[in-house]
Amino acid sequence: MAVSRAWAAEGLRSFSNRPRSVPTRFWVISLASIFVLALLFVGHTSDSLPSIPGLNKEPEKAQPPPPTPESNDPPKGPAKNYDPEEFDLDENGLKMWEPPHMDALVHGVHASDGVKRKPTYPLDPFPQTPMTSPVQDNRPRPWLGAVICSAWDIKRRMLIRYTWMKMFKDVPMDQRFVISNPGPDWRAVIQQENATFGDMIVLDHLHEDDFTANTVKTVEFYRWLSDKSPVKYEFVSKMDTDLWVNARAYWDRQLLPRLDVVKSADGNTVTGYKANVNHTTIGQFYYDNYHRTAFPHGAIYTVTWDIVNLLPKLQDKHHIIAGEDVTMAWLLIKGHQKVTMAILTQEEKFEFDHKDTRPGERTPWARKGTDVTSSWHAMYGSEILAIHQLKKDDDWLMVAECFDERGIKEMPPYPEKEPEDKGEKPGYPRPFWTQIPNDFWETDVDGTLLCNGIWKLEPGVGRDMKKKPEGE
Repeated sequence: MAVSRAWAAEGLRSFSNRPRSVPTRFWVISLASIFVLALLFVGHTSDSLPSIPGLNKEPEKAQPPPPTPESNDPPKGPAKNYDPEEFDLDENGLKMWEPPHMDALVHGVHASDGVKRKPTYPLDPFPQTPMTSPVQDNRPRPWLGAVICSAWDIKRRMLIRYTWMKMFKDVPMDQRFVISNPGPDWRAVIQQENATFGDMIVLDHLHEDDFTANTVKTVEFYRWLSDKSPVKYEFVSKMDTDLWVNARAYWDRQLLPRLDVVKSADGNTVTGYKANVNHTTIGQFYYDNYHRTAFPHGAIYTVTWDIVNLLPKLQDKHHIIAGEDVTMAWLLIKGHQKVTMAILTQEEKFEFDHKDTRPGERTPWARKGTDVTSSWHAMYGSEILAIHQLKKDDDWLMVAECFDERGIKEMPPYPEKEPEDKGEKPGYPRPFWTQIPNDFWETDVDGTLLCNGIWKLEPGVGRDMKKKPEGE
């Protein structure tokens, strides 16, 4: 598919005089690879870097990680079904939920085993991370878009920087990458990368490993924001590295309606934004049957600033060690804190299924007869906000070509005659929220649906995650 706007080539022209017929994806991947090699060369050929403003300051004393669970580990195996007779009721007759008593499973590793792992490198303090916007235009930015990633995934960070981050640079969002402390061998490399782009947050009290990334990293990122960020954001989005976000549409449709615009005295200049909601999460509802818990899917969800402040405090009190998204739910359950859950539909956010693409075409667009009510499908229509499971670079860049700075491009028509489809057919699995047990649902005092004791659906939204038309 042709690119109507050279959104990536704009930053790459100085690197080559080759004909424009060379595909854009070639230059994006080439730039990422060259930058990775350059950083590795710098990091491994110099013992130290020259003084870098904002990076060589004496760091503050690092916040210690949460203590490990007590030695009497909870039982392994899936959570037991809740017994309705065991619930205490509050003054309104609603269930008082508690997290299941179990040893949480995190990507195949039990929490009790994961916390006993031995570090492979010392956690030396890392230079303080700057939080100045790479774009200096003095516009208010009430939204922080943070990609949680491995320190070593430099190539993917470059792809993200030169695709959706560059494409949607005029959206009022600060764009950041969040990594853990990669150890002394990688210190110079990460310093040089951050000196170049100024868009990285280093949680220097955490080891960079899979178990940490999938348990406490998100909560500790919230702690960093609450304690150290010079900016108090109205909304904070946590994203995965294999997620494409249509930031333009996300801002227009999900965030702007939940913000009040603050203007100058003469009414001519926007001076800020103020959230008109509190204790709110925007995401796609998910259910984990093993842990018997409902929560927003971790590929992307957005929280208000009060949740950013709240979760680290709850973690200090309850010390939950579980999968990062289960951790969020269990902490809120422990704190008996209700949160409004604004739903992203399967048409807006979905897992990319290559088997659902059009036969015989190199395209991310869906085949005729696709099912956008499934959690897995290809691209369809104009409602797309976020696409997950883009782990391959070629899939990522193929999706990128379907967007420009205004958002998603018009879906191309189906061919008059489709080629014979000899590939594997899509299965169109049902969304995980359809598995939420009936006894998880209650009606709150204001008439809205309440799930798992904490997740309040917005007024008018039913268990099918659809909002009823007004008057019904």
